[in-house]
Amino acid sequence: MKTLAQLGWSFFWISSVTLGGGMAMLPFMSREFVERRRWLTAEELLDVVGVMQSLPGLIAINMAVLVGYRVRGVWGALVASVASSLTPFAVVAAVASFVSSLADSPALAHAFLGVRAGTAALILLSLGKLARAALDGRLAWCLAVAAFVAAAVCGVDVGLVVLCGFAAGVAGVVADAWRRARR
Repeated sequence: MKTLAQLGWSFFWISSVTLGGGMAMLPFMSREFVERRRWLTAEELLDVVGVMQSLPGLIAINMAVLVGYRVRGVWGALVASVASSLTPFAVVAAVASFVSSLADSPALAHAFLGVRAGTAALILLSLGKLARAALDGRLAWCLAVAAFVAAAVCGVDVGLVVLCGFAAGVAGVVADAWRRARR
């Protein structure tokens, strides 16, 4: 059963224990929504991530709206987005009240260094899980590696890489349709 209370609690809990935004939430969301509650399949979560990354705005809120809508419709989207916003809002409000006195603190700088390292590790974990779910076959892996090298090593604009990926997908669909028509 997919109740709004369960959905709200899940997003509240996930946003309370993750630092670093939406991408850092992915391992927790995969565990909660795919493995534990079975509200989504790994492929559905992958679809949500793909759509979420193409939308403007905060990744965590986009993720909450999309997953909430997928699980319980409009009310699910509303509950998930509010629940995922509560803890970050409270933390930002608390930190903002102390920020001027802590701005030059070496301890705070070291704490944020640790947070950034942990966040990077969570994002890499998510990337590995998503790659295994999304890339089936050598061609898919070769295209993914080529896109990564183009963006990370060669400095090709990420928008152009996404556009090329979309064009490759359209070309694949056309080629498949042409192949089927020739049979």
